[in-house]
Amino acid sequence: MRKEFLIFLSLFLFLALSMHFSAWISAPFEQIQALQNSPLGLFHPLYITFIVYLFVLMVKGFIYLIKKFFTKS
Repeated sequence: MRKEFLIFLSLFLFLALSMHFSAWISAPFEQIQALQNSPLGLFHPLYITFIVYLFVLMVKGFIYLIKKFFTKS
């Protein structure tokens, strides 16, 4: 559980910094305050991170199934 939370948090930070790098470097507090007026909504960073996290989970599950298939044979 803790490992998955760290993966989610790492994804959140990576996505936030990569999508709005210049804004985070120049004015991080204004970037946080601007979330209230965002056309995507206040919690859009969490929504986007959750969607990417679901994709990561699907890839991890697919890799697990492939490993399980080839180790049985």
